[in-house]
Amino acid sequence: MKKITVFLAAILWVSFLPIAQAQEYGKVRALNERAAHVTKQKNDFIVRVLTSYKIPHEVNGQGVVVRINMDNKWMNITSIEIIPVLQESADKSQQVAAHELYFFTDEGILDVFSALTIR
Repeated sequence: MKKITVFLAAILWVSFLPIAQAQEYGKVRALNERAAHVTKQKNDFIVRVLTSYKIPHEVNGQGVVVRINMDNKWMNITSIEIIPVLQESADKSQQVAAHELYFFTDEGILDVFSALTIR
């Protein structure tokens, strides 16, 4: 009797395994799609900021800013950080009022402040 119970439990576990794997695959796929959307949104925002300040820049095939021109000198970008600047309203809640962008290059860090918001 015990062998039959273990055998049935094993059959049920094996039969439901593909369903569980499919659900996990769906979650991973959704997370990957969201990550791609957020990355595109970030890259588009950086391009909008640079364009609004008329800072010459180059992007690669994926839309990532890879070089900027400051003081007639092209600099390679190694990384970019976007820091939201918060503003407190009358009801004490905080909202994003602007963004500070840090462009890390081989020659130092360039700081750009922008009132544009990511959307």
